[in-house]
Amino acid sequence: MYATDTDPAVPRLHAATLLALWLVWLLAGQVAGSPWHELWSAISITCALLLAARPFLRLLRRLRWLLLAILLTFALATPGRLLIPDFPAGPSVEGLLAALSAMSKLIGMAAAVAVLLDRMTPARLTGAIHRLVHPLSAGHPSSGSFALRLQLVLHEIDHQVPGRSWRSWLEDGDSGASVPVEMCAPLATMDRVVLAAAAGLLALWHWA
Repeated sequence: MYATDTDPAVPRLHAATLLALWLVWLLAGQVAGSPWHELWSAISITCALLLAARPFLRLLRRLRWLLLAILLTFALATPGRLLIPDFPAGPSVEGLLAALSAMSKLIGMAAAVAVLLDRMTPARLTGAIHRLVHPLSAGHPSSGSFALRLQLVLHEIDHQVPGRSWRSWLEDGDSGASVPVEMCAPLATMDRVVLAAAAGLLALWHWA
């Protein structure tokens, strides 16, 4: 069967809906208890390696010292059975397990962030954030909107200019004119249905 010009178009979800689904996925990872959050982390990491391997690995390199700090803090500060019983002090087995659990959740969140930033352009992300913050607004992000300011800060972090502070982006009232923003169309009926279903699934996941 071949598609023709008269065939109905496949409904396309709004960028704000995709962003909201991404936020629901993050919340699902936060409220999930063990061992479900390990499964959540494994799914997130697998998707990142398949869809956005390079940005994911780059983000992990930036988090390496934080991951090391988590490992040392949990392993050395959590009471329990010593990993090496003959030593008078050292990392505990319970501490290492707690560290691995916290690290897996952080890596899973980093994986989700990597997929989002790789699959959604800054212009589309800004429009999606603006629509979520102002779901009933018919306008587009102004130079002082939260969505546009957030995009400017993220751009400054990734493209640092020597001698320029990120605060200057927020103080520059005309900087928003050079930042692309995707059209912020209202949410369609399909978007509302998907968001309601996602909220319901998140509630069931939380109470399961």
